[in-house]
Amino acid sequence: MKYERVTRRVTGLKRYSVRIVAATLAVVVAGVAVFNAVTALPYKRGLTAVALPSSDAVFGAYLGPAAKGANGLLAWQQFSLTAAPYALDFSAGDSWESITGPEWMLKPWQRSGRRLIYSLAMFPHQPADAPAVSELRLSQCATGAFDLRWVELGRNLMGRGMARTILRPGWEFDGSWYPWAAHGRKQNYVNCFRRIVTAMRSIPGQKFQFLWNPAGGVNQFAAEEAYPGDGYVNFVGVDVYDVSWASNTYPVPAGASEADRQARSAAVWSNKLNGKSGLRFWSDFAAAHGKRLVIPEWGLSKRLDGRGGGDNPEFVANMIQFIQDPRNGVAFALYFDADSAHGDLHRLSSTTSPFPKSRDRFRRMMERVL
Repeated sequence: MKYERVTRRVTGLKRYSVRIVAATLAVVVAGVAVFNAVTALPYKRGLTAVALPSSDAVFGAYLGPAAKGANGLLAWQQFSLTAAPYALDFSAGDSWESITGPEWMLKPWQRSGRRLIYSLAMFPHQPADAPAVSELRLSQCATGAFDLRWVELGRNLMGRGMARTILRPGWEFDGSWYPWAAHGRKQNYVNCFRRIVTAMRSIPGQKFQFLWNPAGGVNQFAAEEAYPGDGYVNFVGVDVYDVSWASNTYPVPAGASEADRQARSAAVWSNKLNGKSGLRFWSDFAAAHGKRLVIPEWGLSKRLDGRGGGDNPEFVANMIQFIQDPRNGVAFALYFDADSAHGDLHRLSSTTSPFPKSRDRFRRMMERVL
C-alpha cells in the first residue's frame, strides 16, 4: 500500500466486557502456541497435508495504527472466527523518533501480547524531498551511517519485551511510490537492508526476524535482483490486492453482464497467481531459499479510477484457498482491513463494508477453515 503518514491521534480504547476480553485473550494465547510449535519446523515444499496441515497458515488483519489497530483486532477475531497472534503496523517516516519506536506506537502492541510485524522506513523523509535527497539517505544507510539508529530501535523493542518482533524494512521497494525505491540503486537497497539486520542482531538476547517484501507483480524491475541473501532474511513476503491495469480487466464497463464480470475477474486472478512475479513465483522462490512465504497485505479494492475489482467473492475464495494450500508454504496472511485516505476502499469486517457478498463468502469459508 502507498505509504500514509501515521497520525498521533489514535482512538481511545473501546470498552469490552470482561467475559469477551478473557475469551479473546485465551484464543490469542492458544493461537500463538500452536503457531510457534509449527513454525519451529523447517518448511520444505512437497510435505504432505499430514506433515504440514492446511491449518498451519495463520490469518490476521491490519485495522489501523497503534491503539486503533490493537482494539480492532479484538473485533476482527470475532468476525473471522480465528485467533490473530500477529499485528501489522507501519513506522511513520517524518523523523528518527517516529522510526525508532515511539511510545504511542509500541505501547498498545506491547499490551496486546501480539507479535508485531513492524514495517520499517529506511530513513526519515518528507513528501517534498527531492529524489536526490532520498538517494543520498539510502546510500548513507547502505554505508552504516544509521547503524546506531537501528540499535536504538532494537533496544526500544527489547525494553518493552518485544524481542520477537518481525521487522519489515523498506517494503514494496520494487515500486516507485516509496523513497527507498530500489530501481537504479539496488545495491544500496540491499546493503541498507543488511545493515539494519546486522545492527539489530548485535543486541544481546534479541530474537528479531526480518521480512523481505516486494510489492508483487510487474513493477520497475525484477524484485529478486534486490534479494539481500538468505542470511539476512527469515520470511519472503508479497502483497496482493484485487487491482489491475491490464486491458480487458478493470474497470468493468457499466452494464456488463455477470459472465463478463466473472471473466475479467478470472483473468486478473490468473495473472496474480501465475503471472510474472505472481504468487506461485514467490512461493517457489521462498521454498528454494528455505523460507516461508507470508502475505503481509492482501485485500479487495474499490478505487476511484475503477481499477479495483470491487465486491469480488471469487478473489476472496481464491486467496483463502491459496493461503490454506500447504504446497504454497504460507506462514501467515493479513487482510488489509482499513480504507486509505486517498479513496481506496478495503474494509471487509465492518457491517458497513462496501463488499457485502465478499464479506459473507469470507465468513463462510473461515467456518470451514476451523
